[in-house]
Amino acid sequence: MKARTWLSGLVCAAATFLVAACGGGGGGSGPATPAAAPAVNYAAKLNVSTAEVGVGRTITISAVAVDSNGNDVTPSTSFAWTSVDTAVASVVGSTAAIGNAVVTGVNPGTTKVQVVATVKTADNSTVQLPAETATITVVPASATTYSLSIPNTSLSMTDGQTVPVKVSLVDNNGSDVSASGTGWAWASSGSAVQVTPNLNTASLKGVNSSTTAAATADVSVSVTAPDGRVLGGVIFVTVQKNGSATYRVVTTQNGDPVNALQVLSTYPARFSARVLRNDDQDVTADFDGTWTYAPTSSTVSASEAAGTHDVTVSTSLAKDDGPKLGTLTVTAVSTKLAAKPTASLTVVENPEWSLMPDVQQPLVLTMIGIPIPVTVGLKHFGNDMASSACTGWTWASTGPVALGGSGVGPNQEIVTGTAPGDFTLTVSCTNVADGKLMTVKLVGTVK
Repeated sequence: MKARTWLSGLVCAAATFLVAACGGGGGGSGPATPAAAPAVNYAAKLNVSTAEVGVGRTITISAVAVDSNGNDVTPSTSFAWTSVDTAVASVVGSTAAIGNAVVTGVNPGTTKVQVVATVKTADNSTVQLPAETATITVVPASATTYSLSIPNTSLSMTDGQTVPVKVSLVDNNGSDVSASGTGWAWASSGSAVQVTPNLNTASLKGVNSSTTAAATADVSVSVTAPDGRVLGGVIFVTVQKNGSATYRVVTTQNGDPVNALQVLSTYPARFSARVLRNDDQDVTADFDGTWTYAPTSSTVSASEAAGTHDVTVSTSLAKDDGPKLGTLTVTAVSTKLAAKPTASLTVVENPEWSLMPDVQQPLVLTMIGIPIPVTVGLKHFGNDMASSACTGWTWASTGPVALGGSGVGPNQEIVTGTAPGDFTLTVSCTNVADGKLMTVKLVGTVK
């Protein structure tokens, strides 16, 4: 096997990642020499720049490798992970999800975690890339920690395409606390991507008029979490040459975009996945191969409903054990297309505290005018808690339903369908144990 270092990718140093033509001068007679194929360069990126984790707890970070033609070469890349100070945090690469690694907090402090990517090329040679580094802060086990949930470590776009991106600030219970983050900031490292930010969402616009080469840029996002620490993430964006088609996986839960799931030992989570082309057409049907769902946690499993990409995520983690934070990577596969777009979801098993309805969503009310009790339970590491463990219960609704007063307790409401259509229920209470407001949204249909 031939070996090259990353220096070979810098022969044309005028460009940091784009394919550059190194031309020669001179004249003379004789037949023209065919132009050599442009060299292919590679780059690797981490999806976080700064992160935090509690002692004895875990977070998942991920890396991606892409070539200068805009192809994701992560599947043919090996990743070597190290922690600068293993007394503060350890890191282990995932064997199930290529490019992912699990970081475990050992003792309070700060360290750096780095990854070195080695790409195996088409001719079986290898290219080792420079190390990418993230700063990890470890806090006491009792502290609430926060992380950024980024659904797409890398995105592939076309010139003029606009893609909406949502990044969630998630606490160690798996609750979306994006509204509690301050100072949301977005930036692009180059002109290939224009960013229009709006708190934890942004609109990305690809810019690349070339018909021969892809262009790239890093899109960074940062936020100050409620504990005062700044967390940072990165999305690696390739803007393909004109005439190319690009694809992305979109995940939703009950019709809403989702990139973080809470999974209890007695209550699985569900989501749906589909593929959109760069013209925003749903082309899921073209991805007719066997999709993969790769968790970084050995206690998480995911399965599709037959003939769909409606996915149920379960955990074998015992009650009282948790919370355990990991990642589930979705890869769409086609027998017609070479593209294999991916998306990642943060998965928290047995969160310390959560609100869960007593039935799976969406709720279905089949009889107009007939009152139905709906119950929401407070869970502690998957165990049922008394409704009195949460105070100030409130219920609010949208759509064709009427709320008819409390049932057997403040965590139960009598709901009556008034006309056919979709509805939502938003339930909130304040957890007595830690004084935090908890909220869950339920969706349903009146038929």
